[in-house]
Amino acid sequence: MSAAAGRYTGKKPNGNVYGNYKKNNINNTKKNKVPGGTRRQHPGNAPPVKKSADNIRVRKNGAQIKSFMSAVFMIMTIAALFLFLTNRYFFKIKNITISENDKYSYEEILGASGVAEGNELYGVDIIKIKENMKNILTYAYSINITRIPPSNLNIDIKTEKGLFGIMLGGDYYIISRNFRVVEKIKIVGNSNSSAGPGFIPPDGIITFETGAVKRCFVGEKIEFADDDVSGFLTDIAKLTEDGGDKVADIKNINIANKFKVVMNYGDKFLVKFGVFENITSKILNSFEIIKQLPDYAEGVIDMTNEKVASFRYEENIAKLYKTGRDKSN
Repeated sequence: MSAAAGRYTGKKPNGNVYGNYKKNNINNTKKNKVPGGTRRQHPGNAPPVKKSADNIRVRKNGAQIKSFMSAVFMIMTIAALFLFLTNRYFFKIKNITISENDKYSYEEILGASGVAEGNELYGVDIIKIKENMKNILTYAYSINITRIPPSNLNIDIKTEKGLFGIMLGGDYYIISRNFRVVEKIKIVGNSNSSAGPGFIPPDGIITFETGAVKRCFVGEKIEFADDDVSGFLTDIAKLTEDGGDKVADIKNINIANKFKVVMNYGDKFLVKFGVFENITSKILNSFEIIKQLPDYAEGVIDMTNEKVASFRYEENIAKLYKTGRDKSN
């Protein structure tokens, strides 16, 4: 019987060809199956699956970074704890050294600093301490504070000396040779003021009278509206370095009126210079005139005439100057 006849007769040619086809078809279907009943995609249509080596490497690096950060955090925590404990129980101030100066005592400087033995060496705020000291110790122009482990604190302070003084609005201001206002003394309206009604400026202070003051605050430089006034005071400050004792005896210089400049010299001589022009030279010339007078002399020296100077005896020049009589006549 032919193969064609076999198809129509239901016979399975070549040893059950139909059965083999069905079996192979079933096997292929099983191979494309995945657990759960989902058909597996053909390899040619599925997205490429990348090897997970990169992901493993990233996870490994991330674990290393976390371990490193944990170690750093632990070290910093231990270090902070160590510093806290050592500062609290080991670095204690036991000795406070203060440099010598001509203005303030050890106790005054220590009190202004607010620091005491037993304070934490690294717990004190040096910047704040310096600010407080400058507000209280107005003569100080330089303050350095140094920690010296384990228990020493050094305070180095430099002060200025007052040279000029000026009365403004009932207050007397003391000014250094660098024109920094270093002190204010309350004169009027303060019943507790040690100055009292008969105020006498401190020794070595040259009081000057002028209406050219523009700005005057403690701790700051005084400012003048007239450059001639600041230039004149600069000359006087230089004379204190060169002339010494002669300038130190100047009690008061009145330059409020630049045409009638008057000087009180040692409460013994009232020197009338007249116009402000060449005032520094005139003051130096007055020293020469005073040197020629007897030690017991006191009176009025008139230098308003540039060619001739005159002198007349007058008792109690200090009183004469303060009352204003014969200042400018």
